[in-house]
Parts: sequence; structure tokens; C-alpha cells
Amino acid sequence: MDAQPSTTETRPCAHCGAPVPQRVGAGRPFRYCRDNDGACQRASRNSRMRHRNAPGLPGQVARTWEAVDRLDQIVETLTESLHAELSPVGVQRQLAQVRAEAATEIAAAQTERDEARDDAEPAAADAARAREQARAALADADDACQRAD
Repeated sequence: MDAQPSTTETRPCAHCGAPVPQRVGAGRPFRYCRDNDGACQRASRNSRMRHRNAPGLPGQVARTWEAVDRLDQIVETLTESLHAELSPVGVQRQLAQVRAEAATEIAAAQTERDEARDDAEPAAADAARAREQARAALADADDACQRAD
């Protein structure tokens, strides 16, 4: 009964040659060691920076690798952002945020509606009283006209 072999794919570090475990899912492969706070990537970049102003092909290669490293960093940042936002947890978080905002807006609208109703009820009562007073005044005026005749 042998232990199952690891199914994690590895690639050699572009700087020191140590095996670098790769992600199982999609995405660019890791080119440098991931467990030393980017020391291999920095050392490789520093080496290329020293050679970047070299004349001819070595300088061009160093500048090209510098651009590749910058693009790798950008791709990694974008990949992490997309995984954070488009993962089930990220989508659930966004849904919860939108639902909370909607609930807040609904509560504010209901409060506004209730305040408008509270303001409208006395105004309607005042208008009804004013109509009744106007009818009474009209009736009094009609009575006064008939008595005057």
C-alpha cells in the first residue's frame, strides 16, 4: 500500500531552479519560488537590470524579460481580483451588499411615505373643514339675500 503520489505539477524556478508548485486551475504558471517573499523574482530582475544597458542582444533580452516580469505581475493582480470578485464567495458578498443597500433604500422610502401620509391627513381634514365652512358661508349668504328681498 504505497502512498499516492502528489498530483501537484511543478516547474523549476527561473532563477534558482528549485521546483515551484503550480496551480491546478487556469492561469499563468509561476516562474519563481513562491515561499521566499519574492526573493528569487527580485534577484532575477536585479540581474537583468544590471545587464539591461548592455549593448546588443544581451541588453535586448534583459529589457524583454523586464517587460515580461511587469506583465506577469499585472496578470497575477488581475487574476486575483477576478477570482475574488467572480468566485461564489465574492458573488455572494456582492449580492449581500446590494440587498442591504436595497433594504436601506426601501426603509427610507417607507419612512418618507409614512411621513407624507402623516402630513397629508391633517391637510385633508383642514381642507374638509374649509369646504364645510365655505358651504356654510354660502348658505348664510343665500339666506341673507332671500331675507333682503
